[in-house]
Amino acid sequence: MPLRCLWLLPTLVLLVMARPLRAQPTKFLSPVVGASIMFQQKVSLRAYAGKPCRLSARMRVDTAQVDGGDARIGLLMFDAKKRILGGLNMGNKPARSAAWQTYTVQGPLAKQVDSVGVVGIQYLNGTFEYDDFKLEVETQPGQWQRVELRNAGFEHSAPGPNTGLPTGWKSITPVVGFGYEVAETAPGQRILRVTGRGIVRYGRNARAGHYATVNGVKLYYETYGQGEPLLLLHGNGESIQSFANQIGALAEHYRVIAVDTRGHGRSGNEKRAYTYDLFADDMRALLDTLGIGAAHVVGWSDGGNTGLSLATRYPTRVLSLVTMGANLYCDKTAVEAKTLREVRLIHAAGLVLGPFKPNFRRARRLSTLLLKYPQMQPAQLGAVQVPTLVLAGENDVILEPHSRLIASNIKGSQLHIFPGLTHYAPQEDRTRFNEVVLGFLQQLPPAGGKARRTE
Repeated sequence: MPLRCLWLLPTLVLLVMARPLRAQPTKFLSPVVGASIMFQQKVSLRAYAGKPCRLSARMRVDTAQVDGGDARIGLLMFDAKKRILGGLNMGNKPARSAAWQTYTVQGPLAKQVDSVGVVGIQYLNGTFEYDDFKLEVETQPGQWQRVELRNAGFEHSAPGPNTGLPTGWKSITPVVGFGYEVAETAPGQRILRVTGRGIVRYGRNARAGHYATVNGVKLYYETYGQGEPLLLLHGNGESIQSFANQIGALAEHYRVIAVDTRGHGRSGNEKRAYTYDLFADDMRALLDTLGIGAAHVVGWSDGGNTGLSLATRYPTRVLSLVTMGANLYCDKTAVEAKTLREVRLIHAAGLVLGPFKPNFRRARRLSTLLLKYPQMQPAQLGAVQVPTLVLAGENDVILEPHSRLIASNIKGSQLHIFPGLTHYAPQEDRTRFNEVVLGFLQQLPPAGGKARRTE
């Protein structure tokens, strides 16, 4: 049920200047898979609240490779309670030049600012180099005062391969495929070099992406790997990208078909009200278009609800079902009361869910989906005739008794509660989550290539 209003990395918070609603903060227990990474240094600017501020740094970027990316610098502002107030960044003009250039961001500090994070951001593949960070505040008109940064030119760190981030700088979240080192360009002159290798832009991967018009809507999907088909379904307000931590692991064993639900990501839309049954109809039509009789289905949150609808209404189209944080209905016996209140506030205000441009109508349709659906009864789950794994976090916004209710009404199903994790377990501990899902799928007998009846 719950909305997925988390960006994978704080980087994107900086880029779009948004403050997503979250039930709990995410704590990553292992490096995550993503398209970007960010390093930062925190500085107290309490004495300069409301003043103009500017940050500059020298940068160069070498992205002469597949999926070459870009880099940028920025400021992330925090109040005394460490809440994000907003930020300053390079907007739509990131660094892409192979020549050293000085880049600057400038703007007013928030009146409630307590500290700022001075950040460098790297996106996709390439070699990204930084030097000579400088932070200044305008104390009087035309008078700029420099604010001291630790190791701003990286000269206080020993050079060498794989040295990691230098003194004074920290990584926000480790991301698979990115690495740091201090490099010496001349005696006594050092820079920070960040490399990105093998980064895949899940959700916007032109080599894997396809469109299909089904059930009156144009759906975007990406395919990876070979083997039995596996349909991957994301949550409310999300996209294919939310499964970045799972696609690679699953694609080692299956033909993964990751889909942007209608009205999400790069998929199209039309006027019908969103329901999980409608989403399931879309998936059935997509399988028809792809010539797939039946597929394994892995769904997270709203995607899990769609999976349950697909398995109950079109049981011969599902080989197996994995649900993470799914629910049958939306009340206080199923969903955390705090989350229900938050969604009702979102619905009343028409706020935007997920990483989308402001769109009142879309936001209202998404929040209506959360509050009104699904409308299933436990007895309906008797129609699920395939091996099923029901997953949830110990601290999930879907209450544990409700997850147990779902499992108990699906004959022969398995239940796994991830200790210490939340609704965002697929990202919090991708290693453990992937092991559990693959362990379940790999113990199933092969489909054997038998033709399955199509409704």
